[in-house]
Amino acid sequence: MRRFAPVVVAVVLAVVAVVLWVQSRTTTTVTEQFPTTSSFEGFSVTYDSTRVAGPWAALSVVAAAVAVYLVMRVVRRR
Repeated sequence: MRRFAPVVVAVVLAVVAVVLWVQSRTTTTVTEQFPTTSSFEGFSVTYDSTRVAGPWAALSVVAAAVAVYLVMRVVRRR
């Protein structure tokens, strides 16, 4: 059982990495309005803006890196 412990930890860390990455993405709806001028009629544009929140994304990358390290350690032993 001890032999597979790093693999189990790696799988858990991989799941944590995916969850953190999904949580780090935030989507906001943005509406920009352009006024009417003498040259053209005003209009508005609405779109979804997605960004990645830094700390959560960084934690997901660290968790993924540790998971890969643990798997590589197990693979090299065999």
